[in-house]
Amino acid sequence: MDKRQFKKRGVDYPIIDGVRTLPGKYYHDQDIYQEEVDKIFYKFWIYACRAEELAAVGDYKLIQVADESLILVRDKSNDIRALFNVCSHRGTQLCAEPAGNFKSKSIQCPYHAWTYGLDGKLIAAPQMQEGNGFLKSECGLPQASVQIWEGFVFINLDKNPVAFSVQMEALMGKFKDWKMDELRIAHHIRYELNCNWKLILQNYQECYHCPGVHPLLTELTPVQSAQHDASSGAVIGGYMDLTKERGSMTMDGSAAAPPVCNVSGADLQRIYYYSVFPSMLLTPHPDFVLFHHIIPMGPGKIINDCYWLFRPEVISDPKGQAGIKSAVDFWDLTNKQDWMVCEQMQIGTMSRRFTRGYYSGREDILHRLDVEVLKALGHDQPG
Repeated sequence: MDKRQFKKRGVDYPIIDGVRTLPGKYYHDQDIYQEEVDKIFYKFWIYACRAEELAAVGDYKLIQVADESLILVRDKSNDIRALFNVCSHRGTQLCAEPAGNFKSKSIQCPYHAWTYGLDGKLIAAPQMQEGNGFLKSECGLPQASVQIWEGFVFINLDKNPVAFSVQMEALMGKFKDWKMDELRIAHHIRYELNCNWKLILQNYQECYHCPGVHPLLTELTPVQSAQHDASSGAVIGGYMDLTKERGSMTMDGSAAAPPVCNVSGADLQRIYYYSVFPSMLLTPHPDFVLFHHIIPMGPGKIINDCYWLFRPEVISDPKGQAGIKSAVDFWDLTNKQDWMVCEQMQIGTMSRRFTRGYYSGREDILHRLDVEVLKALGHDQPG
């Protein structure tokens, strides 16, 4: 066994060839998936949308978290709320359109016209008299907690959530030079994949597969340059070096745009890869930011919404479109290469002859992800 050591935030962490993977059932079993929903997706802070998607008062977007539908809406105080999409009267779903604007600046149930303010308070219940247990003040819409970080809106469905800064400690201040709250969505692609959500996170955090699966990526960022610089709870990540000076991850390796905001020094030659467990993959480049929103739809199916963020002036400049297209084309190619092997792994791990696999010394961070899953579920580490 390879028993080399390396430093992570001052702590020795062993890289050992042959550490075992999770059993195959963790990618297929419906009961385990339901546990993950209850103990991870209903408990952890999860990515919901970009604040720019809710620019004006009344703007809303629906988000589905397993069986729960929520309305993300900007209220009259300019705050973003996460309202459970269910009327307090008799449980009717309030809103069915995926996005839009509540022109009346209120939300009305389509069944019996109970009406709520954008802050979730009940403001009208036709023909209902207060008393005998009914009080308007007690019939507002239930809400999830909301936290905005660098223009990214996160929500937590737990009634007593852990503090955002605790779960996301490793992110705090990490990418301040990118000023990501000032960036805007330049492009979006939705992928529907037949694989478990954990396989996507695992694929993202290792480049052991890169030489065979991603020849162009390997040319632009040498595999041996990969470093992990964060391994704290829900946030795990690191970076790879660019081969071309002032280059980027595009079809020809050239920068897609000028450096983002205050990015300088060594960051001009690095691509960062951060998993924000359990629902987001964040990839700051010197010239743009790529991120993925992972939405589980069952043990063997996910939606993966991929976004490219650029400076507004790059998006509005016709001359900037070629660079944006090159970045989109590169990552669309790379994504599809990844999705193919992840879907093949989903099929393979269903085999009766597959029990548990073996990690290489290059995949230590995947084992850390496994540990986070088992810890959240309260499961013992398999022997």
